[in-house]
Amino acid sequence: MAQVPVSDHTIGGVIHVQVLRDTAITDPQSAFSAAINAPGITKSLPLNNASSLDFPLHSGALNGTIHVEVDNFMVLPAGATAQTATAISCLIVFKLVEFVHITIGSVPVTAALK
Repeated sequence: MAQVPVSDHTIGGVIHVQVLRDTAITDPQSAFSAAINAPGITKSLPLNNASSLDFPLHSGALNGTIHVEVDNFMVLPAGATAQTATAISCLIVFKLVEFVHITIGSVPVTAALK
Protein backbone atom coordinates (compact mmCIF):
# COMPACT_ATOMS: atom_id res chain seq x y z
CA MET A 1 0.00 0.00 0.00
CA ALA A 2 1.56 3.27 -1.15
CA GLN A 3 -0.01 6.40 0.31
CA VAL A 4 0.59 9.29 -2.08
CA PRO A 5 -0.11 12.89 -0.90
CA VAL A 6 -2.72 14.64 -3.03
CA SER A 7 -3.28 17.96 -1.27
CA ASP A 8 -2.55 19.71 2.01
CA HIS A 9 -4.80 22.13 3.97
CA THR A 10 -5.07 23.90 7.33
CA ILE A 11 -8.35 24.60 9.15
CA GLY A 12 -8.47 27.45 11.68
CA GLY A 13 -4.69 27.49 11.88
CA VAL A 14 -4.90 24.47 14.21
CA ILE A 15 -6.08 21.43 12.23
CA HIS A 16 -3.85 20.04 9.47
CA VAL A 17 -5.47 17.94 6.71
CA GLN A 18 -3.47 15.85 4.25
CA VAL A 19 -5.47 14.12 1.49
CA LEU A 20 -3.89 10.79 0.53
CA ARG A 21 -4.41 8.27 -2.25
CA ASP A 22 -3.67 4.57 -1.89
CA THR A 23 -2.21 3.69 -5.29
CA ALA A 24 -2.89 -0.04 -4.77
CA ILE A 25 -6.68 0.54 -4.75
CA THR A 26 -8.54 1.25 -7.99
CA ASP A 27 -12.04 1.76 -6.53
CA PRO A 28 -12.44 5.56 -6.23
CA GLN A 29 -14.73 5.18 -3.22
CA SER A 30 -11.96 3.40 -1.26
CA ALA A 31 -8.73 4.86 -2.67
CA PHE A 32 -8.70 8.22 -0.86
CA SER A 33 -8.47 9.26 2.78
CA ALA A 34 -7.73 12.37 4.81
CA ALA A 35 -5.06 12.30 7.51
CA ILE A 36 -6.21 14.76 10.18
CA ASN A 37 -3.69 16.12 12.68
CA ALA A 38 -4.66 18.47 15.50
CA PRO A 39 -3.13 19.08 18.93
CA GLY A 40 -2.98 15.63 20.55
CA ILE A 41 -5.00 13.99 17.77
CA THR A 42 -4.16 11.96 14.66
CA LYS A 43 -7.14 10.50 12.80
CA SER A 44 -7.83 9.02 9.38
CA LEU A 45 -11.08 9.73 7.54
CA PRO A 46 -12.01 7.63 4.48
CA LEU A 47 -13.18 9.89 1.67
CA ASN A 48 -16.45 8.31 0.60
CA ASN A 49 -20.14 9.05 0.84
CA ALA A 50 -21.38 9.85 4.38
CA SER A 51 -18.05 9.22 6.12
CA SER A 52 -17.60 11.13 9.39
CA LEU A 53 -15.75 11.22 12.71
CA ASP A 54 -15.66 13.20 15.95
CA PHE A 55 -12.73 14.16 18.16
CA PRO A 56 -12.05 16.51 21.09
CA LEU A 57 -9.95 19.61 20.46
CA HIS A 58 -8.41 21.90 23.06
CA SER A 59 -6.26 24.60 21.50
CA GLY A 60 -6.57 28.32 22.13
CA ALA A 61 -10.03 29.55 21.17
CA LEU A 62 -11.03 26.16 19.71
CA ASN A 63 -12.22 24.04 22.62
CA GLY A 64 -14.86 21.36 22.23
CA THR A 65 -15.73 18.50 19.96
CA ILE A 66 -14.92 18.68 16.27
CA HIS A 67 -17.27 16.84 13.90
CA VAL A 68 -15.78 16.10 10.47
CA GLU A 69 -17.94 14.87 7.60
CA VAL A 70 -17.57 14.15 3.90
CA ASP A 71 -20.26 15.97 1.91
CA ASN A 72 -21.17 15.93 -1.79
CA PHE A 73 -18.97 12.91 -2.60
CA MET A 74 -19.07 11.98 -6.29
CA VAL A 75 -17.00 10.12 -8.82
CA LEU A 76 -16.00 11.95 -11.97
CA PRO A 77 -16.89 12.32 -14.73
CA ALA A 78 -20.54 12.59 -13.71
CA GLY A 79 -22.34 9.30 -14.16
CA ALA A 80 -19.13 7.23 -14.11
CA THR A 81 -18.99 3.84 -12.44
CA ALA A 82 -16.21 2.68 -10.12
CA GLN A 83 -14.54 1.07 -13.14
CA THR A 84 -14.75 4.11 -15.44
CA ALA A 85 -14.17 6.94 -12.93
CA THR A 86 -11.06 9.05 -13.38
CA ALA A 87 -11.36 11.22 -10.24
CA ILE A 88 -13.37 12.04 -7.14
CA SER A 89 -14.82 15.27 -5.81
CA CYS A 90 -16.05 15.99 -2.28
CA LEU A 91 -16.06 18.52 0.52
CA ILE A 92 -14.57 17.76 3.95
CA VAL A 93 -16.48 19.91 6.46
CA PHE A 94 -15.20 20.68 9.98
CA LYS A 95 -17.74 21.78 12.62
CA LEU A 96 -17.23 22.84 16.22
CA VAL A 97 -19.96 21.08 18.20
CA GLU A 98 -21.10 22.55 21.49
CA PHE A 99 -24.67 23.76 21.84
CA VAL A 100 -24.89 24.31 18.08
CA HIS A 101 -22.85 23.18 15.10
CA ILE A 102 -20.56 25.97 13.88
CA THR A 103 -18.65 25.32 10.66
CA ILE A 104 -15.03 26.32 11.25
CA GLY A 105 -13.77 25.39 7.80
CA SER A 106 -13.99 23.06 4.86
CA VAL A 107 -11.65 21.47 2.35
CA PRO A 108 -12.74 21.13 -1.27
CA VAL A 109 -11.20 17.97 -2.72
CA THR A 110 -10.82 17.01 -6.36
CA ALA A 111 -8.37 14.16 -6.86
CA ALA A 112 -7.45 12.15 -9.95
CA LEU A 113 -7.26 8.37 -10.04
CA LYS A 114 -5.21 8.13 -13.21
